[in-house]
Amino acid sequence: MNEFPVGSSPTTRNGLSLADTLREIPAIIEGMLGHRRPAKAGAYLKFRKDPYYFLRYYLANVALLGSGIVLIEITFDRLGGLNHLALWLIGLILFVLPSFSLIFLSGLYYLLLTCLVQPEDLTPSSLALIPLGILGGTISAALMHNAAHGNFRHAWQNRAWGEVCGVLQLTGFAGWCVSHFIHHAAPDDPEKDAHAPGDMTFRKYVNAMGYLMKECTTNKYFEIHGESKHIKATWQVVGWLLPLVRYSRIAFILCLLGPTAFVMLYVPFKIANTMIYGDFNYRTHRPTGDGGVEILNLNHNVWYKILNAISFGSYFHKNHHRKPNVFNPRYAGDDDNPFVTYRR
Repeated sequence: MNEFPVGSSPTTRNGLSLADTLREIPAIIEGMLGHRRPAKAGAYLKFRKDPYYFLRYYLANVALLGSGIVLIEITFDRLGGLNHLALWLIGLILFVLPSFSLIFLSGLYYLLLTCLVQPEDLTPSSLALIPLGILGGTISAALMHNAAHGNFRHAWQNRAWGEVCGVLQLTGFAGWCVSHFIHHAAPDDPEKDAHAPGDMTFRKYVNAMGYLMKECTTNKYFEIHGESKHIKATWQVVGWLLPLVRYSRIAFILCLLGPTAFVMLYVPFKIANTMIYGDFNYRTHRPTGDGGVEILNLNHNVWYKILNAISFGSYFHKNHHRKPNVFNPRYAGDDDNPFVTYRR
């Protein structure tokens, strides 16, 4: 699951020109500094109450991640020690857009780069990191899911797990929470759900999820805050910041892990994480054949049993939608009645 930039062309899709947006920036800064923020509220409530919430969140992310990169570099000189540093940094662009195809391509890119410029890193012990990365990416999806619903015992645990997973998944905790709450409010409605599979093929869906979330969350933002020139400009600035935030996150991870762990541990983590989100959403939200969509529990073969064991029952998705505050929906109870969420 990913975040949602507004288009960055000279004239945005909502009709505001680049010049108009730039002229509005002083008012945006003034509004951001002067707006009263809701205290002790969840991400979705902050999104509803504060039109500058994402702007503040992204700016804080860039500042903290940038500071972390500088601190790690001063201490360990991770990036300075890379052969052909420019090629390592250019490859990170593949992670900026929310596309599974580009993320998968990043695996091939960095494996080839390692073979060419740092072949000494390809050892049996480094290759053993690949299954750990796949396992971590799968577990991380379940941890983020539960953190968004506040299913850890203490509030600080939800925030801590959510922010850590948000950096590793490149989505940020705030963006993940908001789009997920939109999904729960209107599951499988093609106009209101943030990532409804509908009749798409799996390949199309897994590449479309990020863009579906972009459109749906943008629409929700304007529905809540209106479509004044100021609000449109604010959301456009959020859209400009998002690629920088995502690049900052992935650069921080490269700097933190170093080249070997990045290629052999993190890249498989990200591929598996993107795949598991796409897979369990796609497999558990299926058309009924009569114009409806039904949410399913899946645990009927060895593959789903393994995935449910690793991901804390993620494929018991019907149970999750009925009782979202149960950490492992396997134990939420199933009344065996179909759960049809949407009919045309």
